[in-house]
Amino acid sequence: MKVCRAFVGIVAAWAALSSGISAAPADPEHARLAAMCGTWDVELTFRFQPKAPAVVVKGTSTIEPLFNGTFIEEKIQGELNGVPFTTLAWTGFNTATHQYEATRIASTNTIRIAETGTYDDRTHAFELKAEYPMGADTWRQRTVIRVVSADEMIVTSYLSFGAVPEWPGVEIAYSRAKR
Repeated sequence: MKVCRAFVGIVAAWAALSSGISAAPADPEHARLAAMCGTWDVELTFRFQPKAPAVVVKGTSTIEPLFNGTFIEEKIQGELNGVPFTTLAWTGFNTATHQYEATRIASTNTIRIAETGTYDDRTHAFELKAEYPMGADTWRQRTVIRVVSADEMIVTSYLSFGAVPEWPGVEIAYSRAKR
């Protein structure tokens, strides 16, 4: 009987907790993330070095809400020099720090990039920054996500390391897929 009461108590506590978090966040910070959800055709422009010629590839991005819109998950798939690649990103708004936070990983390397930043209402752009070790250097990354319209956005990741000045290492042009 004690086990049954304990189980009922746990279920009741879980239900009470769940009822408080079941609705999607209604704040503008999470609404900005939700607006990005969907399937996108993407054109990725890579500049592997500051003065190197651009390498352009096409791919698909799928952005889905997680945990009732508290976070979004993005999966980009494409092919670079005949080799398939995937990148994954999880982005959310931390209500304690009032910062957007993103974690990015890719099939092309072993680096996890953790970025934090803000949204500017004036420019309709997010700006996230990160520092991470790669090789013998500490790399700096500044990612600007500019929302052009409900069906278009442009993401540019500016890179730098050591004394090398910042350059646009990756630009992704998003067009909402018409399927």
